[in-house]
Amino acid sequence: MEADIPVKEIMTREVCVARKDESVLKASRRMIEFGVGSIVVVENGRPVGIVTESDIIRKVVARNKVPSEVMLEEIMTYPIITIKPTTSIREAANIMLKKGIRRLPVVDGGELVGIVTDTDILSVSIDLGEYLGLIKESYIETESGEIGKCEVCGRIAELIDVDGKRICEDCYESY
Repeated sequence: MEADIPVKEIMTREVCVARKDESVLKASRRMIEFGVGSIVVVENGRPVGIVTESDIIRKVVARNKVPSEVMLEEIMTYPIITIKPTTSIREAANIMLKKGIRRLPVVDGGELVGIVTDTDILSVSIDLGEYLGLIKESYIETESGEIGKCEVCGRIAELIDVDGKRICEDCYESY
């Protein structure tokens, strides 16, 4: 992954947002409409918290609360961790790893301008075709054996040498 690509190049600009006095029910419906797993809670255009599907399950559903009676302010995670549009993709990924989070709202001058997710970063972090090409050309040695592309099913796995073919354990059982 190139370290100098700024997150503004991959971020989603249309962010699913809500006010903190909105109900979990209303926010959940908006999340479904946007097809996302989180909603950024904003106040005057500035992010103040975030609510994820996990928050809704753990703090509402698992506690048998009524979604229409629970406000986002009650379950949102705050203070929210944000980044700037000029933050590198590598730095954003490091923040996510260190903080154990999957989404980072992008803020410019305090205003919410986008959001970047682990999926966004993954989509640009590896060129799968190049990766498979490397595996096809050479196998990777590990302590437990070789990892590569099975010559029978094409799956990337730990390989066993059978009759001059390198195959995965699943194919070995049916070979």
